[in-house]
Amino acid sequence: MVWKIEDKNISAEHFYRVGGILVKAFRTGHYFLALFFTGFLTGILIVNYIWGEQLSLIGTFTEVYLMRLKNETISFQQYIWYLIRVRGVFFLILFLAMGIRIRKIVAAFFLLWTGMSGGILLSEAVAELGMKGSILCVAGLFPQFLFYVPAVLVLLRFCWNYPQNQWNRQKTFFVCGLFLIGIFSESCLNPWLIQQIVNILF
Repeated sequence: MVWKIEDKNISAEHFYRVGGILVKAFRTGHYFLALFFTGFLTGILIVNYIWGEQLSLIGTFTEVYLMRLKNETISFQQYIWYLIRVRGVFFLILFLAMGIRIRKIVAAFFLLWTGMSGGILLSEAVAELGMKGSILCVAGLFPQFLFYVPAVLVLLRFCWNYPQNQWNRQKTFFVCGLFLIGIFSESCLNPWLIQQIVNILF
């Protein structure tokens, strides 16, 4: 069953309200939140109005997937190198963006893409698992996002506010340190947390 927006009593009026909130966020200078939630809302719309009934064919959160989460033992060495490659790409993009003229555009696209990915993932989870899916998605962010988010914000603020915002060695150590702590927490703690949540909910 696909999570239809109309099933949640979200009317056009609600979307106008959300649009008003986004416009207000832009006007008041909360650009990061406005861009992220614009992407997030776009992701929800993609799942509900473009993918529609085809969502069942995608099957991200299937029973097979949940059973694998319950029983599969993850190789720490393989998983940590996988995370370094995947997460490192995004940090590398932002690091490289700091040295080019379109750094602000790169930061904006990063926020939009991140928000859209989150909206799509959450919508899929809710469509296939209901409220349990949303809980599983939130659990999947911890504890690593407690370290990733501050590190990314430092990079984004530099890209957005340059040249008023200058880079220094302390920021480099701060970002790299949080990135490494996030990698280790995601590879060590997050799989255990997800398995516990899956065992409780399913």
